[in-house]
Amino acid sequence: MFHVVYSRHYWDTEDQGTFANTWTLYRNVEYSQIGFLSGKCAELKEQADKTYAEYESKQKHKSDPEQFHMSEVYVVDDKDYFKTYKDVYPDVYNGPSGLIPEQEDYYNEYGQKCQFMLKEDFDEAYTWYGKDWTQEMINAEYKKREELRA
Repeated sequence: MFHVVYSRHYWDTEDQGTFANTWTLYRNVEYSQIGFLSGKCAELKEQADKTYAEYESKQKHKSDPEQFHMSEVYVVDDKDYFKTYKDVYPDVYNGPSGLIPEQEDYYNEYGQKCQFMLKEDFDEAYTWYGKDWTQEMINAEYKKREELRA
């Protein structure tokens, strides 16, 4: 599967480069649709820019337009979208801080848990999040899902 994300890049106020805010537009898309959706990135970007501008216009605090650098829409492969800190640092990973389940301690933030900007999730059961469960309950649920997919 792949995911289509929208990203807004801003200049750091201390001239340390740029940073991005990223949201998912389409989640869990089958690869059979990659030609169709990747050809629509420019159109999706234009729509997402309008959606964000509308959202921004309703906020009391406005972002500084001088800091805005660029926006983009791009495709992210499943293995990168759901990559966790444990995947990247398996030998030194001691678990997430707070109540974040280790399967959701994402290395890159693509708005995996955010509904803002999301147009469609093609497999909501796959992107279920155990917000109020213990780590043991979450591990058991993920194990059960792996067995069902096998």
